[in-house]
Amino acid sequence: MSDKIRLLVTDGASGKFLARVRANAASAPFDIIAPDSADEDALLALAPEAEAVLCYKAALPASVIQAAGKLRYIQKHGLNCKNIDAAAARERGIPVGTQSLMRNATVAEQALTLMLCCERKTIPGQRAVEAGVYREMGLEPVATSQWNIRPNWPEIEGVAELFGKSAGIIGLGDIGMDIARRCLAFDMEVFYYQRTRHAPDVEAEYRAAYLPFDDLLERVDYLVLVLPHTEESEGMMGAAQFARMKNSATLINVGRGALVDEAALAAALEGGEIAMAGLDVYRYEPLPADSPLIGMPNAVLLPHTGGGSNRQWDVDIPASLGKIAAFFSRDGEAS
Repeated sequence: MSDKIRLLVTDGASGKFLARVRANAASAPFDIIAPDSADEDALLALAPEAEAVLCYKAALPASVIQAAGKLRYIQKHGLNCKNIDAAAARERGIPVGTQSLMRNATVAEQALTLMLCCERKTIPGQRAVEAGVYREMGLEPVATSQWNIRPNWPEIEGVAELFGKSAGIIGLGDIGMDIARRCLAFDMEVFYYQRTRHAPDVEAEYRAAYLPFDDLLERVDYLVLVLPHTEESEGMMGAAQFARMKNSATLINVGRGALVDEAALAAALEGGEIAMAGLDVYRYEPLPADSPLIGMPNAVLLPHTGGGSNRQWDVDIPASLGKIAAFFSRDGEAS
């Protein structure tokens, strides 16, 4: 009889996730089973055998959790457990682990990079240093010491801090949750909007307060878009929405370019309706050379470099499988 842990991988019928799990060296402690279709019945047929479940994007309904008599642990490959019936797991006393994924972390880091560049006026600072604008100001370089210095010698206006500012995240899913964590590390207030509000325990974990869409636009200093491009989300940020935002607010887009009406954004930036924009994605990529956004002093433009690392699967899958193995090695103690 095998002493391997019987692991049900819910995402067996779509994508390459199952193949990547099976091929990973970290799968050695497991006897992996997976459904051959996305139907609930396919999962139900395998549920009685499962001692642990690894769940990525496929649904894990209450019926499957209740049918899995040997089940002791559920691991979500990601942070957002909306596809898992957590109430059913709690009712049976089965812990649900989560795992921050590298792909999500890289996008979250890109969002914070854009926020910092906007707040600290990084691009104007670099340009001022490279252009040697001190010569136009009548300054001469001097040897510095601890107290003999020239802070902000180009006299760049508006350099400030993220500390104490507010971030409004539209789409508090896996990536949005990683962004929220990083905002909290900078002592920012976090708000969010999405179609379905999170449960109170999720809001408490990320210290994120829900606001309706229009209220969010009016409230926050940084509006962060993390949504996919759908018929519903296309053009969601246009002239009317920019008019609702504070004149001191900044738009950050690390979702998809078509979420934003770029002509309306350029007009809002030029007219002072909002203060700045930090963009990593665009309706057309590369961003066309005649885009009105190019050359704007209050826009930070990156060439869609916020995507996931090529090594994400080599890091993320061992991390999730390792949490399951660790749970069982501790004789079932929760992590």
